[in-house]
Amino acid sequence: MDNAYSSAGPAFIHHGPDTRLAGAPVVLGLPAMGTPARYYEPFARRLAELAGASVAWAELRGQGESRPRARDGADFGYREIVEDDIPRLAGRLLRQHPRRPLVLLGHSLGGQLATLAAHQLGEHLAGLVLVAAGTAHHRAWPRGARWRAALAVHGIRATAAMLPWYPGHRLGFGGEQPRRFMRDWSRNATTGRYRIEGSEIDHEDAAGRLALPVLSLAIRQDPVAPPGAVEELLAKLARARIERRWLMGVVRDPPWKRHFSWAREPAGEMAAAVARWLHALPAAAALSFQPAPAPAPEGERHVLV
Repeated sequence: MDNAYSSAGPAFIHHGPDTRLAGAPVVLGLPAMGTPARYYEPFARRLAELAGASVAWAELRGQGESRPRARDGADFGYREIVEDDIPRLAGRLLRQHPRRPLVLLGHSLGGQLATLAAHQLGEHLAGLVLVAAGTAHHRAWPRGARWRAALAVHGIRATAAMLPWYPGHRLGFGGEQPRRFMRDWSRNATTGRYRIEGSEIDHEDAAGRLALPVLSLAIRQDPVAPPGAVEELLAKLARARIERRWLMGVVRDPPWKRHFSWAREPAGEMAAAVARWLHALPAAAALSFQPAPAPAPEGERHVLV
């Protein structure tokens, strides 16, 4: 892990009323692309209360409170987040809260990265929650919107390639990101596959051998994670036990905003849906995380640092 990365711990953690119990879950949340961890604090606080869980939220590298940023010369991609940051964060939480089930919860891109990283946590991981998470692949969009999605993808890819870093804060999408990060994003957006630059691990293949409980919570009319994109991501979890639910989100908001605004509405349906699933998790977790019997890809690690 790059020692210059400052977010070695979660940005915050909230504890529910039952966290003294051995079976109370620990949830590690991962934000959307360009979204600071603090944005999710109302949701995290409510989920901790409803589920009796400890809910921590991490910054993605270079976002929110983490340093250095892309504009400061930081160069990283999905590899550092998937192979270094998420296992390290999970390991820290497990050492702080031993003998409690760990759940990864990812929103949007955070859900994609959680899907790719989950296999590295091995038997330590009890489940995976994906909120408004689908691939970035433009061909997974509704047929009538694919041409607009393709134009957006190619425009973003060209902008990220020409400039020293991708200025998403000015373009209204994705925040500031380094070139390599955007190459990883663009590869998925154009092909639908996750081929992480600089990695020796086939994370997509490993995700396909996960046999753990997964909750997918998608938002109706969400233009960022439409049904096709959601299903394309879930298809990569071929052996997982997936529960799918479609929620309305914050109905007073326009569709684009609904992709995000659920996190600021603690009384909304999202926290309640996750809490119900977490309450049922002990029975599901008894089946345990069991990767399909197959040789691990060269270089694959099942360790928490």
